[in-house]
Amino acid sequence: MPRKIIFPGLVMLFVLTGCWDIKEIEDVGIITGMGLDVDEENDELTMINQYVVPGKIPTQQSSSQQSVPYQNISQSGKTFFEIIRDNSLESNRPPNYTHLKSILASTTLFEKERADKVIDLFIRDHEFRRTTPVYLTRDPVLDILSTDPAKEFFPSIQIKSLSENSNKNNKNPTNLTIGDMSQLISEMKSFLIPGITLNEGKIKSSGAAIIEAESSKYVGWIDIEDMEGVRYIHNTVQGGFLYLDEEVIDDGPIALEIKGSKTKFKTKVSGDEPEMTFQIKTSTVLAEDWGTGRNVYNKGWKKEIEDAANKVIQEKVERVLKLAQQEYQIDFLNVSKWVHIHEPRYWKEHEKEWSEIFPDMTFKVEVTTEITDFGTQNFNTE
Repeated sequence: MPRKIIFPGLVMLFVLTGCWDIKEIEDVGIITGMGLDVDEENDELTMINQYVVPGKIPTQQSSSQQSVPYQNISQSGKTFFEIIRDNSLESNRPPNYTHLKSILASTTLFEKERADKVIDLFIRDHEFRRTTPVYLTRDPVLDILSTDPAKEFFPSIQIKSLSENSNKNNKNPTNLTIGDMSQLISEMKSFLIPGITLNEGKIKSSGAAIIEAESSKYVGWIDIEDMEGVRYIHNTVQGGFLYLDEEVIDDGPIALEIKGSKTKFKTKVSGDEPEMTFQIKTSTVLAEDWGTGRNVYNKGWKKEIEDAANKVIQEKVERVLKLAQQEYQIDFLNVSKWVHIHEPRYWKEHEKEWSEIFPDMTFKVEVTTEITDFGTQNFNTE
């Protein structure tokens, strides 16, 4: 037989041998979520792995969910790596973290252990992705990961989906990933980790936890109502709404839909004292009007509403600044970034003193709100 025929034939034998190392999905321990906590009784770490149970995932032919399509396995040990290896004592499916959607940790863990130590494994191990988002909770971690999710099959995916709504509601914090945490820790920055809670049996977004730079531990909580001020300072407002009640606007409450917002940071040093001005420009439309005598066809009708919106946004931002400077005396808002950028010489001289400088720093908040549209219909046309 000619060599021209024999050689291609041998090549085809190797190529068409099939996937010799293929594994059935039922034999792979796919992990969609992870919980991190502490076993205070035994003074050990706790890890909860949320395994996918493929046979229990509803299909189009059988849409009714007879049982939950996941299994939570909780184990404790001295290190997280030890716990992962000990999973083999309880399950014949080794955990696979390439599809990990969220990591939920307790504030108790971050009160006891430094954040840099907690995430060490997830930075070192190639199987964990740096893009995995992290969340903190003051509720029992296992309870949240065992809750029947509202719209998803898995609580871990429900948790992640909440932060994906940050463009619709400014009370939702934006995602913080393992990679983000690693960078902030390496830069010795204080920061916020998005919070999760159980509210009447439902998984909900709930403010954020404060991690202090020097101790690298949890020191406090930002309530959900104050997250709007954080979002304006972080310049992450893309959408959402503003509610103006009777205390700031005449003729009844109004809801403004935010179409876009931009925060600029103006920094200067007066003498040896840094000052910063937040210039916030927000574009809105009139989404809902509960007023009785307001006529949007009259000239100048917008000014009162825009002035009220300016006041509301300013108060939200100033309240968060007060929390950071007076209550916690921690720059979890990362305003030092703008001092570093705009005043590099000052920052180089005073970087090590920032924790003492920040509480006394002067801030100004300037807000400009514009209503660009009032919808397709208005009842008062006179």
